[in-house]
Amino acid sequence: MAEHPVGTWWRALRRTVAGPDVAPVRLPLDRWPRLAPFARPVGLLVVIGLFAVTLAQQTDRRLPGIVPILFAGLTVAPLLALPRRPLLAWRLAVVALATCTFNAPAGAGWPWTPVLALGSLLVLAVVATRADRPVLVWVGLLTLVPGLALVDPDHRVSVLVLVLTVLVLGDLVRGNRRSRRALAAQTALSERERERRAVLEERTRIARELHDVVAHHMSMIAVQAETAPYRLAAVPDPARAEFAAIAGSARAALTGGAGGGRSTECGGRAPRVYDHPRLRAVDRPLSGPRRPQEVIAVRDSDPPSRGRAERQPR
Repeated sequence: MAEHPVGTWWRALRRTVAGPDVAPVRLPLDRWPRLAPFARPVGLLVVIGLFAVTLAQQTDRRLPGIVPILFAGLTVAPLLALPRRPLLAWRLAVVALATCTFNAPAGAGWPWTPVLALGSLLVLAVVATRADRPVLVWVGLLTLVPGLALVDPDHRVSVLVLVLTVLVLGDLVRGNRRSRRALAAQTALSERERERRAVLEERTRIARELHDVVAHHMSMIAVQAETAPYRLAAVPDPARAEFAAIAGSARAALTGGAGGGRSTECGGRAPRVYDHPRLRAVDRPLSGPRRPQEVIAVRDSDPPSRGRAERQPR
């Protein structure tokens, strides 16, 4: 049952405001492990430098007490959380956009420091490349609330176009990334299926070769057993019957191995039943020699094209 659109958007809003963060992805530094030990200290130094620049700018606004320090810390906090927690970084950025506007210069087009404005755009771009589309819509709407409310009216269109451009480009990047992942998964699945098919074909070829070898040997056994009474002199009747039984067993094995016959064997005194399309034309084989203490009977209860032969212990 499909979920109602209102429920989908409401769940997306809850996740945007206070839900779990987006799924983690492989960071760029993970691709170059040799650069990771150097990149982290450099990144920390950059954040410290941005904190110092923001603190100086907030101090110039003549804010009381430790407010400049708090505003400077709130400005760089989203950058620290961005690599692992993009949604948390965006929430901190929205709070900074809504609060770090006191005593802004009167002639400025927007009340934020350059570090906060550029950092918020960076956070928005990362969230756009990693969040689902419903969450991304709410991120854009909630970002525009302080952006359009606090910016100069002459710059509102510029802010709106800039935010929408970042969101659209980020969504395109996310869609392209998902397509590549789906293609890679499908390629891997096709490769596994190809390997499985190759294994099955190899097993079939080996089984066919083994069957041919066994069938050849069984044919030789049947021929030798049938011709033994004519090639050997003074063969006793019991030995002649045993040769005939061996030949019959070899022919039965050939028939069953070729797939043209079907045999079932039960324990105890249950008979063994053989089905074959040409079993009605077995008058000569049935009247020939057979194993001792064995009775062969033809039961014509099936259609004319198929008969049944039963071997029952005597």
